Amino acid sequence: MNPIFSRILKALCTLAAVALLSACGSSSTVDPFKPTRVIGLGDGYNDVNATVREGSTTDTVVQQVAASFGLGQSSVVFAAGNGKKIADLATQITSVGSFSEGDLVVITVGTHDVIDGTNLTDAKNNLVAAVQSLLNAGVKHVLIMPVLEVSRAPWGRTTTFNATATNTFNDAVLAALGSAFGGHSANTVIYANTSGVTAAFLTATSATTYPPFTDTGFSATVSTGTTPACGSGSVTAPLTAPLFTSGCATSVPTGTSGVDYTTMLFADGIHLTPAGNRWVASYLYNATAQGWR
Repeated sequence: MNPIFSRILKALCTLAAVALLSACGSSSTVDPFKPTRVIGLGDGYNDVNATVREGSTTDTVVQQVAASFGLGQSSVVFAAGNGKKIADLATQITSVGSFSEGDLVVITVGTHDVIDGTNLTDAKNNLVAAVQSLLNAGVKHVLIMPVLEVSRAPWGRTTTFNATATNTFNDAVLAALGSAFGGHSANTVIYANTSGVTAAFLTATSATTYPPFTDTGFSATVSTGTTPACGSGSVTAPLTAPLFTSGCATSVPTGTSGVDYTTMLFADGIHLTPAGNRWVASYLYNATAQGWR
C-alpha cells in the first residue's frame, strides 16, 4: 500500500513522512536515488528571473534541491516561468524534450492558480495529466511543492486575500494525486504536503523574525507587513502581470526593517528571495529522505 499521506494518516503514523509512501513507512519502500539531472517546472519559485538577481547557483528552489543532491548548475534544466499555472505544465514538459530514469522533476506550481481562482477540477486534472505524461516519458521521480499560503504573502496581506483558498487548493491536489498515483509499489511521486514547509511558512509569516530571516514580511504595527526586497512597487505586481523579466537588482530598497535582502523572506508580493527559496528547498529535499534516499 502506497497512498499519499493525509493529515489524518500523519496523525496516526509516527513518521513525519510525505506523499506517496506506505501508510506508516517502511525501509523497504526506500529507493536510494540520486538524480543525474534535475528539471524545474512550474512558476516563479523555479525561475531565476523571479527573484533578486543574486548571481549564485542556488537562487531558485530547483537549483537548491539539485545542490542538496550534490549536483552542479550544469545538471539543472529550467523550464519554469514566472506567473505560470498548472495548465502551462504541458508546454513546459514538451519544451524539455526527452526524459530519463535519472531525472528528478521538481514542480513548483499552483500559486497563480490560487490567485486567479482556477477551477479546482481543471487544476487537479491538468496536474495529474502532467505528472502522468512525465511518468510515461520515463521519469521515475517527481517532487511537487505545495502552494504556500497566499494570504500571508505581501500581496495577500495588501489585498486581504481569502485565507482558506490556499488550503482548499492544496487539499484538492492531495486527494487527486492520491487517487491517481497512490497504491503503486514504487514511490514515483512525492507531494511535499507533510514536509513541514507549509506549517513553517505559516509560523514564519506570523512573526517579524524567524530564523534565518530577520524580515518575514510580517509587521505587528503595519497591517500590510513590511516592504519586500524588490521595493514597494513589487507588492501588487504579481496579480496584474509577472513582475520580473530579468530579476530585480540587489541594490533595491531592503524593506521597512532596514535589513539586507539576504535575510529577507520575500522578494516581491508573492515570490521569495534566494534565501527564501533555499529555505523552502531544504524542506522539499528532506521530504525525499523517506522515499528515495
